[in-house]
Amino acid sequence: MGRLHTSADFIVRDERPFNPKDAEDTLELLDLCVEALQDSRHATREKALAELAGALEHQLPALDELDGRCFSIFTLCRVCVKEGSPKEVRLAYRAVGLLALTLRSGPSELLFHSVQPLARAFRERDDAPPVTTVAAIDCLAAVTFAGARGRDDAERSLKALLDHLITPSAAVSSSRSASKISGGGARRKTITPQVLVAAVSAWAFLVTTMVSEADALIRKADGAAWNAAVATLAGLLDHDDRGVRMAAGEALAVCVELNLTRHALRRDMDAVAAKVSELASEFPGRGSNNTTLPEQRDLFGQIAAFLEHGERPEKSLPTSVDGCVALRVSSWAKLAQLSFLGRFLGDGFEKHVQGNELLKEAFSYGAREGKVLSISKKKQGKKTPDKDSKVRRGSRSFLWDYPYRAHDDPETLLRIGWQALR
Repeated sequence: MGRLHTSADFIVRDERPFNPKDAEDTLELLDLCVEALQDSRHATREKALAELAGALEHQLPALDELDGRCFSIFTLCRVCVKEGSPKEVRLAYRAVGLLALTLRSGPSELLFHSVQPLARAFRERDDAPPVTTVAAIDCLAAVTFAGARGRDDAERSLKALLDHLITPSAAVSSSRSASKISGGGARRKTITPQVLVAAVSAWAFLVTTMVSEADALIRKADGAAWNAAVATLAGLLDHDDRGVRMAAGEALAVCVELNLTRHALRRDMDAVAAKVSELASEFPGRGSNNTTLPEQRDLFGQIAAFLEHGERPEKSLPTSVDGCVALRVSSWAKLAQLSFLGRFLGDGFEKHVQGNELLKEAFSYGAREGKVLSISKKKQGKKTPDKDSKVRRGSRSFLWDYPYRAHDDPETLLRIGWQALR
């Protein structure tokens, strides 16, 4: 086996112009992006990452054609996260998240090695721009959604979001709520509303992937941890930013719907219900942007109706050009999934919900409701791929040219991308 190359070796290549218009199809575009990501110029790598993200948003390459390329893309994105410009870092996080959703199974298990480095990205890099931290949060959620093999995997991501972003913010925003919350040793630091909204949204989204209404009753031993999480979210209802309050309200509705508040004290839930009613009838003046006040009133009005009468939200989203086919959701859990995935995929959401089996399963798209297992059930039944399984080699997968036989040992290739982050 040849020498194990470092990240610096990846960019020792002849610098050649990167022109995505030269690609005749999506796979050739991915190959051109892989080659351009090994360029020493920041501008070229930024352009390649943007094209890569765009391709993964709007196209769904055949999985048998993507296998060999995914490790090249994954590794080079990690190098960009460590050594690239701020724009490269943000785009690389997005590309990895999109790659995880595109792979859907099999190789996505290997992508789950990203969880710990991603958690460190928003735990230790306090000076990172908010937009970069949001990209890391979204990437963590997407990778967990696609690659989690069970509850333990999902819980690691939930804990990272709660301990390092959500709980410290709730403790700062409300001293009353802070007395109820165990900080878990997390450092207090200033977290922008933009980052906090993303963290709460991702947390609620991931909760829906590991818990369903059909699951067995929450054990009392686990109830204490969920009670602490609910208290943390309740503390955010007092946050100065309206977006944060709304994200926390949606997350609380998800917790109630999934019976995660089963062991909560009645007086605590009564306090939550009272606060929800207050926000549903809030007068103008609080918050920096009163143009979103009607949206807040509507949201918390729906949450109040759910807490009082069990009324579920309903939303329909057209998923065809003529509007004849629509995606319909009628629960807070599905609404949280739709909210996150719709925001993360952007214009590519329609394409993915039509052709991505992972999203089709999540929303029972194309099947009658009740005929598709919940995501949490599917993850519990998912088998881990055989460690000796081979990875197909792409037609122009440039990284395979190195002396070591990475195509026989994909873990080796992954270590190259991650070693600088440890």
